[in-house]
Amino acid sequence: MLTSIIEIRKKIIEGYGKYEYIINPLFKFVLSFLLIRTINAHIGFALGLTNQLLGVIIALVCTLVPMNFIAAIMVLLILAHLYTLSLEVMIVGAVIFLLMFLLYFRFSPKDTVMLLLLPLAFAARLEYAVPVIAGLLFTPGSAVGIGFGVVIVKYLQYVEENKAALTNSEIGPATVDNFRNIVDALMQNRSMWILAAALAAAVIVVYFIRRLETAHSWTIAIIAGTMVELFVILFGDMQYDTNVDLTKVFISAGMSLLLEFLVQFFCFMVDYTRIENVQFEDDDYYYYVKAVPKVTVSDSLRVVKTISTSESGSGYRDTFLKKKSAGGTDN
Repeated sequence: MLTSIIEIRKKIIEGYGKYEYIINPLFKFVLSFLLIRTINAHIGFALGLTNQLLGVIIALVCTLVPMNFIAAIMVLLILAHLYTLSLEVMIVGAVIFLLMFLLYFRFSPKDTVMLLLLPLAFAARLEYAVPVIAGLLFTPGSAVGIGFGVVIVKYLQYVEENKAALTNSEIGPATVDNFRNIVDALMQNRSMWILAAALAAAVIVVYFIRRLETAHSWTIAIIAGTMVELFVILFGDMQYDTNVDLTKVFISAGMSLLLEFLVQFFCFMVDYTRIENVQFEDDDYYYYVKAVPKVTVSDSLRVVKTISTSESGSGYRDTFLKKKSAGGTDN
């Protein structure tokens, strides 16, 4: 059974390597289209931007650009919707995005895909999987993007829930009050800050544990990262009475664990029973190397049956020689 699963894994990896030029643009298209659909569904205030055909066109454009540019396109789309609702809402959102880009692209510009996946993960109740996967595959700098991602998602949820009170108004004395109310709502949203801290801490813990030389470091990192998320959320709930739905938290964390182990299966599958320690030297150094082999399976043995015609050929040759010795001709 395990051998069959490993063979399937090998075929999937080989298939990805063979058709990478098709799979990567397709992934960008699907990711961009789902993000556009999610944005339109929750904050689709600019009705002209919610057209399905326009969404497909934007997603097709996203297949031609790097992930960082996809993030920029999504930011512009969000700001356009927020501006349609209220100038104040748009300015606050723009400040959050500006801070994110200044800090995030300074520390971790190469893992934008995790930032883009976070809103979809919230929609699928898999938000606890994103920081753990980021810690497994990227650097601690991903914690900055994950933290800002939580703030952005929660801010957009706040806008969606309070759109009636935030509807566009004339610029005047009420504008300052609107700014103050929006900022206060963000700063006093303790559940948001606790969740951001939990996910950011998980990235850092997972990264440093999975780099340890101990056996099963990735498995330990996954479990430890999930435990850190749950501990911070539970501690924050007891300390600040955030009224977190613990049932949903544990269900979401359990589903996230399955996804995290699936990522481990494809990205880091080794056989700790065949560890080798190698020592060698050159003119300047002694080297001590610990080698852990990857789990692989040999290609299925193929039995090729060769049909020999030597017997029939020799029989035809004998008949021809007899005819030739008897002076006959072969018509």
